[in-house]
Amino acid sequence: MKQFIPRLDAKEKSFHGMLAVGGLAGVIEGSIRYGFTVHTAFPGMLLTLLGAFLGGFTGLFMKDCIRTWRGQKPYRGVHNDGWMMGGFMGTFVGALFQVTASPDGGNLVIGAIVGAYLGAVCGALPDEFVTPILSRMNEGTPGRP
Repeated sequence: MKQFIPRLDAKEKSFHGMLAVGGLAGVIEGSIRYGFTVHTAFPGMLLTLLGAFLGGFTGLFMKDCIRTWRGQKPYRGVHNDGWMMGGFMGTFVGALFQVTASPDGGNLVIGAIVGAYLGAVCGALPDEFVTPILSRMNEGTPGRP
């Protein structure tokens, strides 16, 4: 059965974690306002993912501008592990910050979106170093390419 279900890499785990945190933030915020609801999970997921995408784009654009200004070739992201991992961590920390900062626990989706954006921007800057580090960490793991 293991050969049919491949193991997820860091980027896929971060993507699914970002969706889970954004969806959970949407359900909690919708339940605070309207009673228990599940239909607010999809907007939370979508907006969080959109914030992370825009943050990754902004971070890679800033990185290209800085590299071009210094006379280097522009960076073309291949794996995008850095901004996905940064987006997940930012989503988690942003939602957690909104829980602690808000008196009623509301605006969790806003915290997740802003956190995903800032985390993806910060994760995009060291993006070219993250993938080789992850591949060296997985070299000793049996069953991984």
